[in-house]
Amino acid sequence: MTLIRISEVVSGLDARCTLLEKEAPASCAFLLELASRRATFEAMHAVWTGPELSVPMPSDLLPTDMPRPEIRAENATSFPSSGDVVLAYLPAGSTQGLPPGDFYDVGIFYGSGGRLLMPFGWIQANVCARIVDEDLAKAQADLRMIRRNGVCQITFEAA
Repeated sequence: MTLIRISEVVSGLDARCTLLEKEAPASCAFLLELASRRATFEAMHAVWTGPELSVPMPSDLLPTDMPRPEIRAENATSFPSSGDVVLAYLPAGSTQGLPPGDFYDVGIFYGSGGRLLMPFGWIQANVCARIVDEDLAKAQADLRMIRRNGVCQITFEAA
């Protein structure tokens, strides 16, 4: 069982997440790569998808020497559950309104009613990790605080 940690300083978010390596190996490899680099990205509460913190990652914002793999559907859903960590991959040119290049987005879902309906239609994302049970209640409270506070900086790191 491999764990990563997702953290944010202002809210106190510090959630360990179990990687679902059998169900979503390529997506987990991407998250492990981020965690090994202790990568930090701007994140915000999602507008369209319900109880989700969205961490958008246009390919040009990834560390320069980090691989930018095409990630196919694996353990994909349009209806994530509370505690799910999902990875959406949209190849360059596949969706209007996104920055040039491949686009990755990590979604951290913290409540029921999550749905991946965007202004351009339904998408699926790969459920590749879950917040561990003992960290979920605090993570839910911290993610609600982020929703109230606005944009934040999320860090992926080894657990």
